[in-house]
Amino acid sequence: MLMKTEPLKDWSEHNREQHFHEVMRGGWARLRPHALTFLLTGLVTEETPLARKDMTRFVCSSSNPDGDLSLSCWEDPSTWDEDEQAEVRRQMADAARYAAYYGLPPLQTNDDVITLLVAADVIHEIPDRDGVLRLHPAHPLPAPADVFPLAEEEAAIQRQLRFEAAYEDASYKIIDLFHPDGDRQSELTTSLERLARAIDGDPHDARQAVQLLLNEGDFTASLDITDLPPHKVFRLWCDWTQFDATRIGIHKMTDEGQMEVTLPTDFPGPEGEPAPRK
Repeated sequence: MLMKTEPLKDWSEHNREQHFHEVMRGGWARLRPHALTFLLTGLVTEETPLARKDMTRFVCSSSNPDGDLSLSCWEDPSTWDEDEQAEVRRQMADAARYAAYYGLPPLQTNDDVITLLVAADVIHEIPDRDGVLRLHPAHPLPAPADVFPLAEEEAAIQRQLRFEAAYEDASYKIIDLFHPDGDRQSELTTSLERLARAIDGDPHDARQAVQLLLNEGDFTASLDITDLPPHKVFRLWCDWTQFDATRIGIHKMTDEGQMEVTLPTDFPGPEGEPAPRK
């Protein structure tokens, strides 16, 4: 499982955006504690590498308003019910297993999370010209299964996430075909060969991208695409009402270190009110 990674060297906006999407789409957001995701995405909010002391803003919370890295990386359990406490105990056991794999003690603090990610070569801690250790994310970012001994159930979920990440951009290009002039259309007559040209891929890529859309439930097809010949014409439908009600769009990390997303229409806001779309 041990793998060699390389640190990010080109801190262009394109590569920093790519890192953000690799964190959010690559399975890292499923791992706990939450600080792990916040720290990984925070690494690339600036155009140059940050030192550990600069990472405090990404772990600020009501119980840790200053983002002290020496404080607990786990949420305050005082308000949890029994089921939530059992789930967090499982998460803590998983995190302890990941740490033990690298000869580290169980995760207790936010600084422990950074130390684990450095040990796993997910982050490279490299001295700058003044001798200050700075944090460089691995580029490309490895998947969690590449560096941690995941439980089989989690590993299966991660494999599905990697499948989705591989064809997500192609699926977005197919969605774009439903509103070429700005007006949404509900039906598209096409073939895998035509879709392959539209996504700059091959019929296999098109088949997988269509399957990804069908898996979400808001798209349906007139034919089973599993073994459909690439030249065979079929119809693809989109239920825009369901599309808007169920999909979350993750766009980018803002300059303030916040994630920009589009929320589903049925996503609950405070006190059950509809949440803002962004």
